[in-house]
Amino acid sequence: MTYKVTSDRKVCGVRPGETITENDIIAAGGNVKLLLSSGAISKVAEPKAKAIKEEAQVQKEEPKAFVFNTYNNEGDK
Repeated sequence: MTYKVTSDRKVCGVRPGETITENDIIAAGGNVKLLLSSGAISKVAEPKAKAIKEEAQVQKEEPKAFVFNTYNNEGDK
């Protein structure tokens, strides 16, 4: 998760207006929940990665209907 420093002072060595990761905050001994609740940092909306969908080209076969042959009373498959 990425956060933006919104306080007037540095947070974990990062200047106001710059971004910091959760791992950086924890490595510096900071508490993410405390910094969020105090307004020192705010969440940055991360761009969502577009999922690449690979659709298999499967040809659908139509089910063959059972045809009854009236000539010899046998089913034709």
